Amino acid sequence: MSYLDYLTEDQWQKRLFDKLASVEEKLDHLLVLREQAVEAVVKPPLKPEYLDIIDVSRLLKVEQKTIYNWVWAGKIPYLKANGRLLFLREEIDEMLRKRDDW
Repeated sequence: MSYLDYLTEDQWQKRLFDKLASVEEKLDHLLVLREQAVEAVVKPPLKPEYLDIIDVSRLLKVEQKTIYNWVWAGKIPYLKANGRLLFLREEIDEMLRKRDDW
């Protein structure tokens, strides 16, 4: 006979809900810890003539996903340094000027 056979249905359900509540508490605690985590990667400061993907997406008013697609398609010039995509400010300004001329 299994352990559960000795418990009444009410006891079994209560124990199950207690375990679920415990798991839920632990998950909530992990989510809080995840939000409090500090990014340990040190990124060197950019020179003013370079922009990262966040800056470019703000300047061009498109989503970052669009910038990645443009990079993959070869529609936007970029540099890659330490695994980061960098863009020359002059080239992005030129793209803005061309877009404003439309």
